[in-house]
Amino acid sequence: MKFSKKGLIIAVATALTIGTASVGAYAAGAIPGTKAAAFSSSKISAAQAVDYAVAKIPGRAIEVDFRHKNGQSYYKVEIVADDQKQEVFVDAANGHIIESRPDYDKKPLQPLPNTNISLKQAIAAAEAKTGGRAKDADLSYKKGPSVYKVETVNNIQKYEVRVDANSGQVLSSHIDL
Repeated sequence: MKFSKKGLIIAVATALTIGTASVGAYAAGAIPGTKAAAFSSSKISAAQAVDYAVAKIPGRAIEVDFRHKNGQSYYKVEIVADDQKQEVFVDAANGHIIESRPDYDKKPLQPLPNTNISLKQAIAAAEAKTGGRAKDADLSYKKGPSVYKVETVNNIQKYEVRVDANSGQVLSSHIDL
């Protein structure tokens, strides 16, 4: 088979375009079987996971993270109760508690700030702003004013939203690249 220089250049350019698009789709989580596909098919929301976790261990939820490992999807919810961090793992398919345990962090727990807005309220504000579904959220209070950082997903587009922990106002919202 004989290729002209022009034909060879077109073939290489096409292969590079297809390869780049495939890598981009994979990075965006658009390939079935990835964490993104597992998240979009999960039946339990981040806010529901917080409810289930707090029902198990009464306290203040400060973080929720969606995880997908070894074919299982779940939320890890961090709760502060009696000045101790607790981790509660909630099945993303049915809301059942998989496990709960103390979180023995190497750093001592800093006192939590008094806030007017709960983690669930911050999630609701972020979801309303982006039209997406919350995947991860946490209370950031160690540097500067207390804010909730919430990651939402709308189709395959990720957004990072910052919500004031006292007023509930959305401070910023941008596409997470």
